[in-house]
Amino acid sequence: MAVYKLQLDDFNTIEYELIGIHTSLEICKLAFLMNQKLNVQFRFFDQIEKNEKNSKGNFDRYLFEDSSQELSWNLVENKCVVHVSNINESLFKEIDTTMYLVPEYKNVDFILKIDNEDEMQNIETILQTITEINAVSMSYKIKKEKIKTISNLIF
Repeated sequence: MAVYKLQLDDFNTIEYELIGIHTSLEICKLAFLMNQKLNVQFRFFDQIEKNEKNSKGNFDRYLFEDSSQELSWNLVENKCVVHVSNINESLFKEIDTTMYLVPEYKNVDFILKIDNEDEMQNIETILQTITEINAVSMSYKIKKEKIKTISNLIF
């Protein structure tokens, strides 16, 4: 009898691009500046929860859906400071630590995920426009193949 195996990749048919953004801005200010420069309309959508060991982190997510071009833009925080309770009896009962949505890119402050069912926009133009924002030090295309925790970006 033949055994059939379904893989998660079989269901992942929507094309998307990931852009890493380095900046010291808060996500609301970055979304505002991107709205002006890229002619988009990011709005706060929700928070993505991630549980890790004995801590829970929340990552803000801003969304812009362009129905005319069938595009979905997600701007997400990559870093979150969480309080971790120390189980051992020591000097510090609670410590602050940083949790990452995509730990393979710890230096990235924000991730821009652009979903498109048909064809991709000109990513180079988008990258150049993001880099023109004064407080953005760098933006670049993230290689999806290097991400082991790609399931964190399913939303």
